[in-house]
Amino acid sequence: MDIDKGLKSAHNKCQAAGVKLTEKRAAVLEILLAADRPLSAYEVVAIYNQNHQQPMQPMSVYRILDLFVDVELVHKLASSNKYVSCAHLNCSHHHDDQFFVVCKSCGATKEITMSDTLVEQIKSSASDAGFKLVEPQFELSGVCSECGDNKE
Repeated sequence: MDIDKGLKSAHNKCQAAGVKLTEKRAAVLEILLAADRPLSAYEVVAIYNQNHQQPMQPMSVYRILDLFVDVELVHKLASSNKYVSCAHLNCSHHHDDQFFVVCKSCGATKEITMSDTLVEQIKSSASDAGFKLVEPQFELSGVCSECGDNKE
């Protein structure tokens, strides 16, 4: 993803949500935008502290990441407790429901938007089982093509 374009889009989304994209927040988002895989909050802290004179505490990074999840700049992957920038950050339209495919070998992750039909099927199946979905985001484990190609 184009980092500068992603930061500009994030600035606009934050402004629309009534939130400021401060220098520290922008630095945390830049780390996620530049990452080639999801990162834990502690990995973000380590990268931030390597590149900035004024260190940031883990609790501050957690607060920033929680804000980014709320503003839909970042997704939290429940299976690994890691964070990934939204693949659709530069889009002008809203993405309500997505799923992630996660490589169990290298950790590479791809965000895939679910069709309305699939979302309705999942909600219906959950309802038939006596559940109401709160967050239909889910993760599928697999092996990416790069890791799969390496095993031949």
